[in-house]
Amino acid sequence: MQFGLFHIPNDLTKKLSYSTLVKELRELAAICDDGNIDVLWLAEHHFSLWGRELSPNPLLLAADLAARTSRLKLGLSAAIITFWHPLRLAEDLAVLDHLTDGRLIIGVGRGNYGLEATNLNPDADPNNPAQNFAVFDETLQILKKALSEERFSHKGEYYEFPRPGFSADMAHSIDDPAYTDPETGELAKLTILPRPLQQPHPPMWIVVNSDLSIQHAAENDCGIIMWRPPVKMLKTRLEKYREIFEATHGRSIEPGANSAVARDIFVAETEEEAIRVAKGPLMGSLNFSNWRGPYIYLDPDEELDPDLDAALKKELTFDFVRDRSVIVGSVDQVVEMLVELHAETRIEQVAIRCSWPGIAHDDVVRCLTLMTNEVIPRVKQRIADLEVTAAAD
Repeated sequence: MQFGLFHIPNDLTKKLSYSTLVKELRELAAICDDGNIDVLWLAEHHFSLWGRELSPNPLLLAADLAARTSRLKLGLSAAIITFWHPLRLAEDLAVLDHLTDGRLIIGVGRGNYGLEATNLNPDADPNNPAQNFAVFDETLQILKKALSEERFSHKGEYYEFPRPGFSADMAHSIDDPAYTDPETGELAKLTILPRPLQQPHPPMWIVVNSDLSIQHAAENDCGIIMWRPPVKMLKTRLEKYREIFEATHGRSIEPGANSAVARDIFVAETEEEAIRVAKGPLMGSLNFSNWRGPYIYLDPDEELDPDLDAALKKELTFDFVRDRSVIVGSVDQVVEMLVELHAETRIEQVAIRCSWPGIAHDDVVRCLTLMTNEVIPRVKQRIADLEVTAAAD
């Protein structure tokens, strides 16, 4: 089992300078790089006047952290590709792959917030899911072509590259037949430079939350990152991904491969201390994003009592989410819950979220230090011991 850290710079007080938030992020990255964290995942959000999601450009943050780390992989979770010009994004990702020495993982998403889409790309408004998905899919196909093909072209509903009609300008003329249409003499192929360091392109992952998005990721040979499903739902989604992947690509993969799940995790010296520190910020974060309602925490075919469902749509409770997708407790308790999660799902990676808006940075550092120094080594040893025992039997 691998471990990631999911982080979004935030400041509910609106009093900290962004430089302070960057310094805090660098401190977390250093702990990850020195410890047992495999990937630092960075999100993208815009116009966060409330101070919860202050990360408009995860690529720039990843470039800064790459220069300050040596082992840690830098993951985008996610670059909201519907808000980027696809060719500019492909170029930036190729450069970033070199800046990270090949430690880049490209996680992509469609975008959730109408506020962002309305001002960055109205065609990708999530309130129009079909069109949002169409923009996302076309952008993804362009990225894959641009990053993996030496010469490429694209003609779709929203984009066409190269744009028709170009044959020369003041600085450029076309004299390479590999790039021109022999009948018109116009530019017919493009190449982005530099080419990415990782070939054919850096690993690509998609944030998923539905059967459609799981199918799309599997068919496009992308890994999946899931938000907070309970174990039974997680197992259902992992099996669906595996079945579609193997049917599409004609090769088998191990259970849980190419998959990660985000888990809200907080560890302290005692369970009481962990709950005392984490409960308020954790539930504030979950209720801020409770526009989906409680269904994301439900098992397959589970139905809630109507009164409970209505109450949870207004406000999630710690008791409801704790046994479903939250891990809070002492070192011993967190170790046991993570070992059980691995035994049930074989999931490749757990992405830890512990830096919720409102929690003190020092508390996050203490939690992450306990995770890297005590929890993760014990989890990996327990898993290794169990595998040896299973092989002997």
